[in-house]
Amino acid sequence: MEARKFQRFSDHSHVAFSSETVKGEGRLENLSLGGAAILSDLTIARGEYFALRITFPTQATAIEIELAPVRWVKPGSFGVEFIRIAPSSQQHLKQYLLTLENASTDAA
Repeated sequence: MEARKFQRFSDHSHVAFSSETVKGEGRLENLSLGGAAILSDLTIARGEYFALRITFPTQATAIEIELAPVRWVKPGSFGVEFIRIAPSSQQHLKQYLLTLENASTDAA
């Protein structure tokens, strides 16, 4: 089994996603520096390319993921890989993941 590149954290932040053919909203199931699992009732096709807008509860501004292809699909959820993200959004994502990591360490 292949080890993951990035540590994943359970998270339930709001996410809006859109492509040329699909527009929807959902909640994160988990999040890492390289991607996310998204809970949604919409039927999503593997290989679809989305732009994402993730709103974290602890940050005032949402982050924008410019390009995120769908890598897997299950009933009620799908996974995306973050391919293109602006440096400022990347920095906000890293900061948020650090707070999740600290929270999981404190809870242990």
